[in-house]
Amino acid sequence: DVGAHKMWIARYYQCVEPNTCLISNGFCTMGFALPGAIGAKLTYPDRNVLAICGDGGFLMNVQEMETAKRLKVNIVVLVWVDQAYGLIAWKQETQFGRHTPLEFTNPDMVKLAESYGWEGYFVDKSNDVLPTLERAFKADSPVLIAVPIDYRENQLLTKRLGE
Repeated sequence: DVGAHKMWIARYYQCVEPNTCLISNGFCTMGFALPGAIGAKLTYPDRNVLAICGDGGFLMNVQEMETAKRLKVNIVVLVWVDQAYGLIAWKQETQFGRHTPLEFTNPDMVKLAESYGWEGYFVDKSNDVLPTLERAFKADSPVLIAVPIDYRENQLLTKRLGE
């Protein structure tokens, strides 16, 4: 998917095999991660498939949770939750020193997951991310993991990259 999370994934995720990290790059369509993960899992049913997206992009195609459940596509979706269009805010802050109102209110992600027949987790401690992912990949249903993110580090990354 695209968004502030993509900047971090693209920078730090090490791909060791071709076609194992799919990114809808640049200013492409938000909302790619969930349907893209469904397609990847249908193509490679024996592989673990993890979609990583921001809450803004995730909510743009949230209805595809029904598709994943109906098709029995057991994917894991990790949603970085900041309740804003983070990349747009980041770019506006960098260019103009401020940003327009880009905040929104999310549904309860765990209840949303459960309403579609998914397992849902809210992980607010970094030490719990890996065990939750391991449990998610063993699940007999699709899994949504919501992780609150503090994007204050974005401006520090911009400064480091600019030096």
